[in-house]
Amino acid sequence: MNIYIKLETKTRDLEGRLLLGIHAALDGNEVFIGDDELLKLVENKKLNPGIILEKSITPAQSRIAQLKNYKLTKTVVTSLDEEGGLLDDKIENFLNSRMSKETISMTDKVFFWGNFDFESANKLFSDFKEKFIKSGNPRVELWGKKYKSIYENKDIKNKKCILISSNFGVGVSSNRFSDIVKSHIKSFYFVDADYEKYFYKYHSYKFEILTNFIIAINHLTSKFNEYNFVVRPHPDESMDIWKCFLNPKKNLIITKDYSHSEWIENSEIIIHNGCMGGVEAFAREKKIVCYKPIESDVEMYLPNNMSLKATKIEELEEIISSHFKNVNKIEIKNKNEMDLILTHRFGNFDKESFCTNILNEWNKMNNNYISRKNNLFKIKFKNKLRFLKNFFINPNDSGYKFPRFNKEELDKIFSKIKKCDKKYDKVSYELIGPKLFKLKLNK
Repeated sequence: MNIYIKLETKTRDLEGRLLLGIHAALDGNEVFIGDDELLKLVENKKLNPGIILEKSITPAQSRIAQLKNYKLTKTVVTSLDEEGGLLDDKIENFLNSRMSKETISMTDKVFFWGNFDFESANKLFSDFKEKFIKSGNPRVELWGKKYKSIYENKDIKNKKCILISSNFGVGVSSNRFSDIVKSHIKSFYFVDADYEKYFYKYHSYKFEILTNFIIAINHLTSKFNEYNFVVRPHPDESMDIWKCFLNPKKNLIITKDYSHSEWIENSEIIIHNGCMGGVEAFAREKKIVCYKPIESDVEMYLPNNMSLKATKIEELEEIISSHFKNVNKIEIKNKNEMDLILTHRFGNFDKESFCTNILNEWNKMNNNYISRKNNLFKIKFKNKLRFLKNFFINPNDSGYKFPRFNKEELDKIFSKIKKCDKKYDKVSYELIGPKLFKLKLNK
């Protein structure tokens, strides 16, 4: 089969979707991984029909048009929403904004992260139950102990970092808030009046939380100048804007270097509010603190409840001091309850292969039409021109969500993943374009 796996945000999606691609390649499939340009090649019949893995099926007119074009080419359309929406107990609002009866009707299979979103989708869109699959997300599979070595990083470990895991968006976003609102209007998210009300209330709350974090970070970096504080902006956030808000210090690092998972795995303490990083840190059994200076009914309760809570800067000071003096452990009082919720929403990532779950569904849809071999001559030629254009005209990274690939980066990720399972050695990659590569079985 031809398998086309889309990436939207490289630092968030690459490793999980690469793992899925490796599993598919081991099964003898021709696998391509890339940005939206990859799917445009399928849409415009430059690549033969195959199975697409989209990152969402939002009811935007542009996505609806895409889905119609995919069906005209007889391509099999599947989707796994990388936003997830699993942090919010009001997941119905999220699901209504990310899919509709129209977009589901044009999708062959919709994959879900766990029981929570799967069961909610079945209630909301009961006419389409046969299309819904509780597969789990390969990105979450990488939280398991089998893949722990991928994220070991001595450079981070030796710095004894306190990680500020950011997902504030508004105020530090690479996009203006007015543009975010326009995008929501264009995608018909605000057709649901309850969601529109929630959207503005939530972003107002996040901005207030952001201002409290800025004050806290400036204070803590002065108070504890012997420890390193790392602000890891969300992929949608701007490092330059963060630098405007924070006082420059020798012990303050604002960076998007390394993956979020590497920072979580190797930092001493993770401080956040309502962040998926808090959930991952809990899954990785790290020391997690939720800084919660204000109360709100729109906060993300799940990651906050998986963390030790601090409501004042003085409490943060005490927690940091105690940790480095080994006086008190940062412990979650309701850990057993949170473990059950983690499995309910994200699946059992230590015992189950989410990649295999997805691949099994793909295999059920196999046919000769989606297995016709591609002629890559024209695509490779076109991408060589893109490489040259980037080299001479735009040598720096382009795109805050998806800076282009480089061979050193892919070699590093591949070598780490391959150490986790000997069978992965059978797969290699070919870099076809700045944001496109192909997986293949070694001969």
